[in-house]
Amino acid sequence: MKYFSIRAALLSVTLLLGLSSSVYAQATRTWVSGVGDDVNPCSRTAPCKTFAGAISKTAAGGEIDVLDDGGFGGVTITKSITINGRGHIAGILVSGTNGVVVNAAPTDVVVLRGLTFTGVLGAQSAVRYLAARYLVVEDSTIEGFAYGINMAITVVNGRMDIRNVQMTNGTTATSTYGLHVGAANSISTISDVSIRGYTYGLTTRGGVTYLRGSTIVANDTGYNNLGGSLLSFGDNMVSGNVVNGTPTGSIPHF
Repeated sequence: MKYFSIRAALLSVTLLLGLSSSVYAQATRTWVSGVGDDVNPCSRTAPCKTFAGAISKTAAGGEIDVLDDGGFGGVTITKSITINGRGHIAGILVSGTNGVVVNAAPTDVVVLRGLTFTGVLGAQSAVRYLAARYLVVEDSTIEGFAYGINMAITVVNGRMDIRNVQMTNGTTATSTYGLHVGAANSISTISDVSIRGYTYGLTTRGGVTYLRGSTIVANDTGYNNLGGSLLSFGDNMVSGNVVNGTPTGSIPHF
């Protein structure tokens, strides 16, 4: 009898350990919903409520998808991941802080797609890029932040691609920045972007930035050159600012 009791006890422990590992296993694709709950496993049928809740349950290199319209909060990203809100109102509304902070490994790739960033009451940066190999921000809107997209000067060999992003300053701050990019050896590409109403629309501080198909208008200073190179494809509108600024070079059309 003792033999069977010990065997049954060991079997129970094994089953519990297996259940525990399956509960906490990270998935390559997770889901968030406006009516979700962060205690859920973030599956399609049991989605999480916030990006912060989902990211801990998403494997490196995985993707967080938005199931329906909602506000999903700010998040700090420390690994390769895609956050995909395309097709829905995927809101990130924050007060007095940053929307998304990217502080990942030098080999990591982070993609932010289809997001609506809204800052209130002294919100800092919609996207704060501290570290990662490659950051993509696309098909998104930004309003109400002191900084729209802000690449730290300390980013090592950073790569950033900003595509189809509309940025409007909705703050009362006295010094605001739309795109604040450039670090040593960094390469940034900006395409189909609209920047309006900032103290400084686009500021470069190092590296090389490529600008195409974009509108920088109604800012105090359109282009603010603090270092690095801004190369224009010649199809941008930098006009209607108090000071427009000029690129450091141009690229012929092909």
